[in-house]
Amino acid sequence: MSTSQNYLCLKNGTVINADSEQQTDVLIQGRKIVQVEPNLTPPSHARVVDCTGKLIFPGMIDPHTHMGIPIKNGWSADDFESGTRAALKAGVTTILDFTILEPGQSLSESIVVRRKLAEKSHTSVGFHCNITRFEKSLLDEIPELIKQGIMSFKVFTTYEEAGMYLTYKQIKKVARVIAKHGGLLMVHAEDNDIIKAATAKYAGRNLIEPRYHALARPPEAELVAIQKLGEIHRQTGCPIYIVHLNTVSGLNAAKAAGLLVETCPQYLFFNDSVYEQPDGRMYVISPPLRKSEDQKALWAGLLNGQINTIGTDHCPFRLSDKPDGLSYEQIPNGMGGIETAFPIMLAEWLKAKWPLPRLVQLMSTHAARIFGLYPQKGVIQAGSDADVVIVDPNLKEVLTPDDLGDRDAWNGYLGLEAVWPG
Repeated sequence: MSTSQNYLCLKNGTVINADSEQQTDVLIQGRKIVQVEPNLTPPSHARVVDCTGKLIFPGMIDPHTHMGIPIKNGWSADDFESGTRAALKAGVTTILDFTILEPGQSLSESIVVRRKLAEKSHTSVGFHCNITRFEKSLLDEIPELIKQGIMSFKVFTTYEEAGMYLTYKQIKKVARVIAKHGGLLMVHAEDNDIIKAATAKYAGRNLIEPRYHALARPPEAELVAIQKLGEIHRQTGCPIYIVHLNTVSGLNAAKAAGLLVETCPQYLFFNDSVYEQPDGRMYVISPPLRKSEDQKALWAGLLNGQINTIGTDHCPFRLSDKPDGLSYEQIPNGMGGIETAFPIMLAEWLKAKWPLPRLVQLMSTHAARIFGLYPQKGVIQAGSDADVVIVDPNLKEVLTPDDLGDRDAWNGYLGLEAVWPG
């Protein structure tokens, strides 16, 4: 016998999917959506919630997070429990995180370790597999991992000093294997040679100003890497997804080459001028923040289809993790954002009166399709998971520390407008 806990009916809301905006009802049983139709008559024992005036979104998917990872001499400030708790409050119901390949470890072993750590998560969690060294034995694992559902593999065109760098020749070999078996290659795209040459100019000078981080990783590094990855895509047929793209030249090159593109809120809301602020060190991320012209191009790319997804690259730190006086090379790279990304993006979207289905594409549906989660995730329709986010579009507020609850990680988005789920 069904009980009232089994059925939930959302009445009179406006459902926002990637291709439509429709006033309709949603009937949920347990963890699944069973019906989406106007003027539904729910079971007599269903719990009914009046959503008049509310927007109902599919759960947001963050395709790029780093929960509890080692950076420089410390660790990022969120583990899977705290990070996904913050995500859920902000409308993110699925995250895709990354494995960490330790010395001597197989790809399969790295996945087992991260899955174990993710058991305390409050959201759905999937994984991309990092390949941070080039060995035949690792390439040999890829076909079986794809069969098991690990579809995406990430490589780095830089971070030689951290032992994570693969050459373009090695990346091409990885891409061939992935393409043959139906997977996806993700790439941190900054050219290692350009970064080494730029960094050499500032070596040994104990420069503490955060702006040197950006000067040592010039925008040309992204452009050159993307051009070379475009050639790899053409030669191998492997789909390539560029993570955290942030320059106008890189964006144009990526789309000309047919690559998939992700950007992040930090590159949309901030530029390199923040490095001059008293807390400028907290904005040290890789790739660095760029110019206002790059910001404008990225916003345009969200609307014109050049950009496929928005991920946060969530990797937060406390103020104490980035103390004053560190040389720019020693400042841990990364900032948080999963706890504010959808609320600030939605506020911006509503203010500009842009089509809400496009925001759903960028923050949910495209990620679900690209990473093999659709139609389980990324859409409100019968048979999909009951990952729904209900929002009152009239409840705008300015982000304050109170919105972050007991979180002690620094957040760079305070002061911006937000529209919270609830």
